[in-house]
Amino acid sequence: MKYNIIFIGFFILVSCTRVIEEKKLVEMFNSKDKRQLLTAIDYVSDHHQVHMVKCLLSDALDPRIVHDVRYKGMSIYQIKMGAMQKLTGVKPVKKITYRPDSSVVDFYLEISVKNGWIN
Repeated sequence: MKYNIIFIGFFILVSCTRVIEEKKLVEMFNSKDKRQLLTAIDYVSDHHQVHMVKCLLSDALDPRIVHDVRYKGMSIYQIKMGAMQKLTGVKPVKKITYRPDSSVVDFYLEISVKNGWIN
């Protein structure tokens, strides 16, 4: 009986863990659908997928505003840079706002290159 409970608990834990393949993540980052893009950004930052930083920084100056409940009124740029801040653990010199700022992107690009996340 004890082993059945452990097995059921493990099964529930594994089935609730959402794993997205790298190929699918790249497709989601390249999608024009903001919901797919947000899902990819969230997945990369939540699962600390530093090998996907290149996709996160591509088209990082995207000014589109999101109307999703979690990010209402934020720009794609702001969400991506927030994810980079979470991945690196370093705050940029300038505050991240909804307006795209290339100096913030360059700051995180430099950190990514130094850490070997981008060639």
